[in-house]
Amino acid sequence: MSNEKKRKIHDSFLMNYYPLCAGNPGPSKLYGTRKVSQLTGDIDRETGQKTLNETGSRFGIYGTDLGVSFLHDGKLYFLFGDTNRTKGKPGLPATAMPGEDFNEAATDYDSIAYTTSDHAYEGIKLLFNSDFPHLDYVDQMTGEHPIEGISIGEYMYVFFTTDLFPESFLSPTRSILARSNDGGIHFGKPLYTLSTDKFIHVSAQVIDNHVLQGLPEKAGEGLLIWGTGEHRKSDIYLAYIPLAEINNRSSLRFFSGIADEKEDHLQPIWTSDESMAKPLFPTGCAAEISVRWNYYLEKWIMLYNCELCNTRGVIVRLADTPWGPWSAPKIIFDPEDGYGKFIHEPGKDNLNDPTRDGHEDKGHEYGPYQMAPYSTGIKGRYTKIYFTMSTWNPYQVMQMSAIIPSTEEERDPQPYANNLHERNDRKFAHVSVLFAHMAKINNIDLKNSEQTAGSTYIADHLEWAQFHSYNQLRTEIKDKFQQLISPLSSDVDKAEVYIAARFAIAMLTHDYSTFKNSIDKEIHKKWALNAIHTGHKEWLVSEIEQAVEHEDFLFSNDHLCYAHSPHDSNEFKYARISVLISNLANDGGEIKEGESPVEELADWNFHVAWARFRSVKEMRQALLNKMSQMIYNFPSSNSISSAYRETVKTILELSQNSSYKEEDFSKDYGWVKSPSSNGKQEIIKQISNLLSSDDFLSPVGQKSSK
Repeated sequence: MSNEKKRKIHDSFLMNYYPLCAGNPGPSKLYGTRKVSQLTGDIDRETGQKTLNETGSRFGIYGTDLGVSFLHDGKLYFLFGDTNRTKGKPGLPATAMPGEDFNEAATDYDSIAYTTSDHAYEGIKLLFNSDFPHLDYVDQMTGEHPIEGISIGEYMYVFFTTDLFPESFLSPTRSILARSNDGGIHFGKPLYTLSTDKFIHVSAQVIDNHVLQGLPEKAGEGLLIWGTGEHRKSDIYLAYIPLAEINNRSSLRFFSGIADEKEDHLQPIWTSDESMAKPLFPTGCAAEISVRWNYYLEKWIMLYNCELCNTRGVIVRLADTPWGPWSAPKIIFDPEDGYGKFIHEPGKDNLNDPTRDGHEDKGHEYGPYQMAPYSTGIKGRYTKIYFTMSTWNPYQVMQMSAIIPSTEEERDPQPYANNLHERNDRKFAHVSVLFAHMAKINNIDLKNSEQTAGSTYIADHLEWAQFHSYNQLRTEIKDKFQQLISPLSSDVDKAEVYIAARFAIAMLTHDYSTFKNSIDKEIHKKWALNAIHTGHKEWLVSEIEQAVEHEDFLFSNDHLCYAHSPHDSNEFKYARISVLISNLANDGGEIKEGESPVEELADWNFHVAWARFRSVKEMRQALLNKMSQMIYNFPSSNSISSAYRETVKTILELSQNSSYKEEDFSKDYGWVKSPSSNGKQEIIKQISNLLSSDDFLSPVGQKSSK
């Protein structure tokens, strides 16, 4: 009996149990998901071009799957599954299937890589460990692989699956926990068996216990563990363990339901008995799972692949708390968008691995693992996430991106920029999306340094803008306009493109709302047509270039590092304070009135990238160390008080509802400057209190005050 027929029979039994099999159409689909790059292998099977990483020729990695990511030691590590190291055989050879006679070391031993790429929109660059992960008592046969990791001090703790069920295809029956202090090469003996029941595949997140009401512990740090049981036939469960007790399995507590509602929030029930764990919701199709906190939506985002009755693809659900209630499922990746492009359909394309093109060799989407540090967005409006996804045939890992709008944004979308006071990234994105729409209408392919120049999704342009200076944004807009207008043959089309661009830029440069006036489009159209008819079409380009260079269009404020308010994310806040401290240290604590810090003294992009790969705790400590070093090196009370004033003022500007008020600041500033000051240590202590506040850098799970 074929696997496909077995699946359909399985589905028919589940019709009595699961809402997905009630006969309704499948979940609604989110649009805006795309393949960014093929992460593994040498040749991108869709484009025929070399991959960014060329993992075969560079690392001997010719095919693999999964790619679970987690932060450790200032890097984003990736845990890959069964890895083909057979030179000259890309993907997965047919001889490597379960039950075949094959060389396990060449096709089954897993692999671990890491990245420090500062952005993900062009694809990330990977460096693989020189050896596979060595783990005692686990053979790493087909389907036995690492599935999640966390960082605690010098150790990475990694969960593995093992013990395949002999009568089911690639179905592990046990999960274990091990640890390594050499970057994931040697793990030694497993610490313990995590589960043989409901936590075979897992996703984990370290949290501060005080942030979430309803956890078994109220202080310290904890680890949330979401899990699934029977392979791709499971519901989804939740467990918790105090982080300090990670080596002691008996400290695990399992979510077993919700008590009566009290004080306007749900009270979870916890038990030490795994058999009493209750599903978070009925699904009946889960195995590989990824759950991460998203700052921009202030939601937990869950991804899992599902193939059940009328549902197939990668599912996304959202929740305010780890236990829910979880939102209705939506399709974040529809496999029909991949078949024939980068997922193989037997007999219909040439994407298959060599020797694998039979009836059972159809590609499959699975393992959607979030790359959380690369998430971008606007708080309360949308988030753009990145995730890895495996395709089975070809046996490679893709880097995907997806845009998830908030419920409010779906119900009542608003412009992202509509006046001169807007931020540079939003002004740029507004104009850039307009250009992308006009290019699409006129069948023009925009090719600029911005890889997603032709995208009509504003999330893509906003993300790109946040890694570029105001001068680079100006250049990009001017280049795009030149590309837009040059191919147009119709004089009217040229004039229309000019007017649209001129109006958009002017709206974001001048204060039309206060004076209640606007641009007269007809006058500009007549001028444009006259310029074209008299042989001066270059005037249109010149006018747009002058408009782009206006000082009130894109501001000279790179030193803000795109951290303008408490609603900006941690890495940008960190970068702004870090750049400020660097500039203060160079200027002796003084910033002259009306002058901006000198951007060239600190590479703000570097600071953003550094923060992406650190925890909130690490960011706070790094800022405090920099501040302490600066204060101790300043010789005079004037330089110290000036540095204190600028730093505290900026931290408060980026903090939400801080208990530290303006009168406190005035009092402390006088205290710092006075001869009776208690010394530099007290000043640093005050700064430390501000840096440590959750109102400044938000910990995982922290929701904004309404």
